[in-house]
Amino acid sequence: MSKTIKDTNIKVKDILALIPNDKLGKIAKDTNVNYYTKILDGRSLLYLILYSLIEQKRNSLRTMEDIFNSYQFKFLFNLDTSKTIKYNSISERLSIIDINFFEQSYQLFYDIFSKLYTSKEQEKHKLIRVDSSMVAEAANKIEEGMKVGKKGKQKSRPKQIKYTIAFDGTLPCIPDLYTKQEALSEDKTIAPVVFKNSLKQQNAIFIFDKGVQKRSSFTKMENTKISFVTKLKLDSRYKVIEEFEYCKNESENYIKIISDQKVNIGKPNSSKYLEEKFRIIVTYNERTDKKDLILTNIFNKTPQEIIIIYKKRWDIEVFFRFLKQELNFNHFTSTSINGIKVMMYVTLIAAMLVMIYKKWNKLGYKTAVRRIALELNDLITAMIVVHCGGDPSLVFR
Repeated sequence: MSKTIKDTNIKVKDILALIPNDKLGKIAKDTNVNYYTKILDGRSLLYLILYSLIEQKRNSLRTMEDIFNSYQFKFLFNLDTSKTIKYNSISERLSIIDINFFEQSYQLFYDIFSKLYTSKEQEKHKLIRVDSSMVAEAANKIEEGMKVGKKGKQKSRPKQIKYTIAFDGTLPCIPDLYTKQEALSEDKTIAPVVFKNSLKQQNAIFIFDKGVQKRSSFTKMENTKISFVTKLKLDSRYKVIEEFEYCKNESENYIKIISDQKVNIGKPNSSKYLEEKFRIIVTYNERTDKKDLILTNIFNKTPQEIIIIYKKRWDIEVFFRFLKQELNFNHFTSTSINGIKVMMYVTLIAAMLVMIYKKWNKLGYKTAVRRIALELNDLITAMIVVHCGGDPSLVFR
């Protein structure tokens, strides 16, 4: 297979060929994930979840039990057909298995897939969108989670988990999971993911919504040379240092530019200002009749370019919708925090496989997932025909 993505179609067998079995084996050995397990080792559980996510619209522990015990699944992944497992054993394994195996496996897949793109395409991926999504468990069976709403009414509210993900426009970069009540604040979730990601994504621009408002976050980003674009609350105080006259009355589609200024941002509950210099572009949306304050520490781009960069944030909203609608991300297969983390990492691996297939074959999300499932069944049938001494070309003409 080519080292970079070319303008051609690929098949599921090409996607499966990307799975680095030898390297997964090394990670399993390094993390000792298979200590004291006879059937459901790390790789088998990873393959089981991957296959279940693609095959089933509504995954569950009982679904995974049926899939693992099927000859079809075992034949595809060359597993011992005499071994069977019950759903409660899967549940227990998810709750105690070493999460490091799945975290490192996820990073391995990301490193491999990101190299499939050309250097020109990789440059486009220097725009990192960061956002969070909440998922609720109506039955309140998850081990821990946060409650949303007024304190007096929280007892009747379902527990919720927050996923915060960095997304480069094609692949999810670094995810994190939050369960504590304090994590309702995006300053406690988005900002840490930005800082963690910046260690691996050199010269990237991070885009996030105005949930992040803590001045210390902006200061740290500026002082550590992390470029960002976000929005500031309209009632935020700031002191103008310099106004860029050349941009006045210019617009980007229906977004009119009111001003473009170098500023010091006011400190909350104080008359003082931050020493760091930022840039605020005041815009007016002609469709919604609303003003916005776009905040950034990038000064070498035009205001129109900054507006276009911020608009790219919407891509992660589309990505979250894909995860929830097509890969069961809005449903807890496990109720333990360890199991939820396992499912998060494997779901994002599945998402990367789908997105590589989608891009290569120029398809939409739904079509890509459906065709992968159909091709998997065809591939298994062809493998069985060959195994039985037949010619698969007589079946698939």
